[in-house]
Amino acid sequence: MLHIGGTFTALIIAVIFMLFLNGDIGWALIYILGGTAVISAALFIISRRHISVQLTELSGTVECGRKVDIDIILRKTGFCIMPFIELCVNIGADSLPLRIRTSLIFGKEKHVITSFRTTHSGLNRIELTEAVLYDFIGMARGRLKLGQSTQKAVLPRIIEYDGPEILPNMLPSEEEEVEEGITVMNGGMPGYEHREYVPGDSPRRVNYKLSAKKNKLMVRLDESQGSKSTNLCITDNAMPICCDKAFALASRLVIRGGTVKVFHKGEERSASTPETLDRMREWLAFREYAETPNQAIATPPPPDTSVIFAGDGIITQLSMI
Repeated sequence: MLHIGGTFTALIIAVIFMLFLNGDIGWALIYILGGTAVISAALFIISRRHISVQLTELSGTVECGRKVDIDIILRKTGFCIMPFIELCVNIGADSLPLRIRTSLIFGKEKHVITSFRTTHSGLNRIELTEAVLYDFIGMARGRLKLGQSTQKAVLPRIIEYDGPEILPNMLPSEEEEVEEGITVMNGGMPGYEHREYVPGDSPRRVNYKLSAKKNKLMVRLDESQGSKSTNLCITDNAMPICCDKAFALASRLVIRGGTVKVFHKGEERSASTPETLDRMREWLAFREYAETPNQAIATPPPPDTSVIFAGDGIITQLSMI
């Protein structure tokens, strides 16, 4: 907040004191107040040209609802004494701007650490819009327009799927029989790929004959089987809740032995095992979803889509596989 009026009021009082009470003390007050104002303004003009502000990039993923630290670096690029700095940080579209007050007097560099709590799945956007600079006595103010931004990838929340009932023909057949050691890999080439069982694998993938020979449960790596996958489409206007619901359905289908493919903005990711499901979850965390539910659907869903997730959580079941 500027205090120009207060400074002029103090000078007027000093002049009145000089004229009607004590001339020596009045002149001393005028020199002190005037000199302070000149020195403060001069330091501000020089210092504002020698300061840089940088928002550190965020990396990795985090669970929804966790706190994430933001590091803003203030650096001196020359002579700089800036006693009051106000940083404006926007986190998401709906939240109020976060204002951080600091200073840069001693040292050449300063790290300003603040934190925010992630609110939704997908990319959470953080934007450093401006830095407001003030002099010592609040007479001068300057704005540095920054426009820097970074994003934090937030993993889809683990929730129960509450959409339409899964059609029986969207799941692997109960009578599905697979010969020992036979899988379809790399576009239809037969192979004999197995791995050790991990919790969460579908019992349908266990090769019991091979497991009996090896004395441990072995699971078929049939991610690319000739059978069709269940295709889920998250539309361009989908909000983060659609990401959570799509992953919930994908998890249910994979646990029950199915293969799932998720489409979003022209890209896709498939999963059929717990490992590939984890990679799908991370892929969904790095996707950007709509901030409002009324954005247009730009990319049409694939023709063989089974379930569409749109808007603020609307689920439409289209085809039967």
